Amino acid sequence: MQKVSRRQRFMLSLPGLVLLAAFLIGGGVEAFTTGIPTASAKQASGQLDTRGTQANADCNGGRSKTSLRDAVVVSRGETMCGDLTSFWGNVTIQGEVKGDVVVIGGNVVIDGGVDGNVTLYGGNLRSSPGAHVNGDIHVCGGQRSKDADLLLHGSYYGCPTGVVDMLGSDAGIQFRFWYIVTWVLLGMLLTTLLPEHVMMVRTTVKSKLRRSLALGLLSILLAPTIFAVLLALIIPIPLAILVAVGLFAAWALGTVSIGWIIGDWITKRILPQHDTRLVQVGIGLAVLALFGSLPYIGWLINIGIGILGIGAVFLSRFGTRLYGPPKQPLSW
Repeated sequence: MQKVSRRQRFMLSLPGLVLLAAFLIGGGVEAFTTGIPTASAKQASGQLDTRGTQANADCNGGRSKTSLRDAVVVSRGETMCGDLTSFWGNVTIQGEVKGDVVVIGGNVVIDGGVDGNVTLYGGNLRSSPGAHVNGDIHVCGGQRSKDADLLLHGSYYGCPTGVVDMLGSDAGIQFRFWYIVTWVLLGMLLTTLLPEHVMMVRTTVKSKLRRSLALGLLSILLAPTIFAVLLALIIPIPLAILVAVGLFAAWALGTVSIGWIIGDWITKRILPQHDTRLVQVGIGLAVLALFGSLPYIGWLINIGIGILGIGAVFLSRFGTRLYGPPKQPLSW
């Protein structure tokens, strides 16, 4: 029993270490280091201060804005400095937007100008004569009016037509590829060594979906406060590290379990002749990681899956028990 418990503790901490390493390799260190002002940045701060008043005067339409189910209008004569993001709402740009425009589930009308990229998922794009876009236009799941008078200083892209297009053609494609491979290998490893734990979490997700979401959201909201209290006490810093590793482990275990559910659904309809546990986990996590690496919407997918998975892991006590009777008999 002692050997089994040590192995379980090691396997539950392994996903956190793997994901932490992937975070650092994928630019986590750079994200922290770039926040430290350098000597040249301090020298340039004087120039930025002298131009700050003029920049604020030009941005009479406000700065970055995110809206949900609301219509957004940048009136004529207004200049918005920053990115404009809208979820399930229509956007009308009669003035100027100095930033990227991202709209999901809504339509966009450009009567003015956009000094950045315009990206639409599930919406239509219409432009008026004299409108201009100093960037690229991405439209997926909708239509774009072919206005010959639109001044486009960039390229137009439709929906991605292949895996390479979905991952991106920049230097980050290698990281995204290894990100997907890492999740697939991690899922197969956990499912092989701890099949009962993954099965318990998977069953909890399917039978207690709402409670898993609620508990996962509560855990994410309380985690920063818990870390701050533990770090402020100084003495139990190792305890704070263990809590962080446990949270990463719960995220990994929950994601693998949800990937298994997705893979089970896919293989039963597309590859019934290869309907095995490892195939289900591999396909499900590959699809999940692929969509999680998409631009703009990938972070939404990762956050939603992470919250659901963490909640199910905590409800099942890291896959050691069932939280209530399952709706259907357990099946492998």
